[in-house]
Amino acid sequence: MLITETEAIVLRTLKYGETSIIAEVFTLQDGIRSIIVNGVRSTRNKSGSSAFQVMNVLSLSYYNKEADALCRTKEYQYAVHYKRLGLDVIYTSVGIFLIECVRNAVQEREENQALYLFLKERFLALDALDQHGLIDFYLYFLVDLTTLLGFGPLPNYEPGKPCFHLLHGRYTESHHDPAHLVGEGPSYILFRILNSSRAAGLPGSKQDKEQLTDDLLRYYGCHLEGFRPIRSLEVLRTIMR
Repeated sequence: MLITETEAIVLRTLKYGETSIIAEVFTLQDGIRSIIVNGVRSTRNKSGSSAFQVMNVLSLSYYNKEADALCRTKEYQYAVHYKRLGLDVIYTSVGIFLIECVRNAVQEREENQALYLFLKERFLALDALDQHGLIDFYLYFLVDLTTLLGFGPLPNYEPGKPCFHLLHGRYTESHHDPAHLVGEGPSYILFRILNSSRAAGLPGSKQDKEQLTDDLLRYYGCHLEGFRPIRSLEVLRTIMR
């Protein structure tokens, strides 16, 4: 049977049987795979289950099957050791929020190295980030992910078109189809995200940034079939208050 050796980011884990887990991982070579890890929760394997915490980057090998089949893990080890993710509750909550967004948005059962490398780079950047930049960080993440997935916003902002239209993916007049318009404040923040050098913080109030977060998730829902509400966002906001 073919053995695949690759890097992978842990997206989700479920307990299986007495000592095993099933993990959903985003791999560098094969996209999303579901793998079974035997004995990882046994009393003799105290470090094994911690390796499969959400967001961890692993080097692993598994017996490859069809894309939708459950693959059995052969070996695994850490590829990255985080300093904050998995240890600091605020940073971990941001990461879990982003992972949930990715799981809802991405159903890749085939190789997508650009997306994998984007996710890995962003989690490494999050782990090294100063805490005051966390909201800006996940706003940039959400916008950049739309571009990778093929529905990035058009940056056609101008004084006569100050509001972003969620269905059309572009800026338009403030009176046009108000049910799908983003307010002027959050729309301007989005424009700065699309045109910023990222050397400085984003303008706007925390309230406008939180509203833009909600609007971006609505944007995902408009353009991705089956995109579900993000349950971890409320938890994240509670922790960051």
